[in-house]
Amino acid sequence: MDLTVQMEEKQVGKHSRIVKLALSILLVLSILVVPNCSQAATKTMTVHFINVGQGDSTWIHTPDGKNIVIDGGKKQAGTTVVDYLKKKHVKTIDVLIATHPDSDHIGGLPKIIQSFKIKNVYAPKVSHTTKTYKDFLKAVKQKHVKIKTAKKGVKLPMQSVDAAFVGPVKTYSNSDTNDWSAVLRVSFKRNSFLFTGDAANRAEKDMMHTGENLHANVLKVGHHGSQYSTSSTFLKKVKPAYAVISVGKNSYGHPTKATLDRLKKAKVKIYRTDKSGHIIATANGSSIKFNAKPSSTKAPVKKTTSKNAAAYKLNAKLDNTHPKQYSTVHLMVKGLPNGTKYKAVFHYKSKNTSYNGKVGKTLPVKISRASTSYRVNVDVTATYKNKTYHAKTSFLPK
Repeated sequence: MDLTVQMEEKQVGKHSRIVKLALSILLVLSILVVPNCSQAATKTMTVHFINVGQGDSTWIHTPDGKNIVIDGGKKQAGTTVVDYLKKKHVKTIDVLIATHPDSDHIGGLPKIIQSFKIKNVYAPKVSHTTKTYKDFLKAVKQKHVKIKTAKKGVKLPMQSVDAAFVGPVKTYSNSDTNDWSAVLRVSFKRNSFLFTGDAANRAEKDMMHTGENLHANVLKVGHHGSQYSTSSTFLKKVKPAYAVISVGKNSYGHPTKATLDRLKKAKVKIYRTDKSGHIIATANGSSIKFNAKPSSTKAPVKKTTSKNAAAYKLNAKLDNTHPKQYSTVHLMVKGLPNGTKYKAVFHYKSKNTSYNGKVGKTLPVKISRASTSYRVNVDVTATYKNKTYHAKTSFLPK
């Protein structure tokens, strides 16, 4: 009887060790199989407007861990985007979108394509002959991926979000690359985003005429804030609460005052990459939070009217315009609020001499250096409320 009990105890102990071993193996496998926490399924969708300077690049991370990348900025920005994505542990790009052939949108895509596994590539069916565009096509070909046409009605293979192109609606001239922009609308429950590339007013009108749902909580402003995009009519259709402008130092005046005024009039909160760097919007399906504060939404400063401008006209006057050598002249400057500092430069024959004074207060100047019969010109400069004013006077020593 005792022997039987001992044998049963040994068998129980053996089974217990097997169970523990199996549990340990399952635990190890679960650690290996579950993806990095930053790439695992979440209850939120994050949209990263990557700061690439004057250009566009956006990364969308869906609630089920899929990755959509829209544009890659200029060629030199490719590394910036790659580094950013790798720091976020991205290994696969499920959808890559080239909105249109402009270099500030697709220049960095070859570097991105070479650095990650790419499953799908979308681009509008517009040909271009630039080296930048050819480099993009070559990079896609080397990955053995076919480019799918981005146009109205095409849906992306996503499960946790609805993503479909609402533009381009029709074909345009090959020279009008901006109007060819692939415009993507992405929604997650009650949250929605509209990414417009460089779509201009004509493309906006064409999209509105289709009757397609263009409403979005967040609008990626078209063409970096160009005056030829984001029309008032388009804003009324989209009805965004937030707008993101991807922009950097440029010679085009982007974002233009006209576009900023339209956004402010529509009471849209504006975010800019040139002001805040990388901008991240986190959507939980009912609300959206940003990692940055909106840019100033104060009303634009009105231009000074001719009447107000006349009120601030700097003038300078000497008490004696024919003084004797080695005498003293007194300079009086008016036209700006008393106490405003000014600089007076006396251009003598041998050299120039500067004096500092205050508006409304007489400045005595000894003219011992002045040569007789040589007219000394006096230039006065003052700055008030960031505007510089000038005045002139002169004297001729006896």
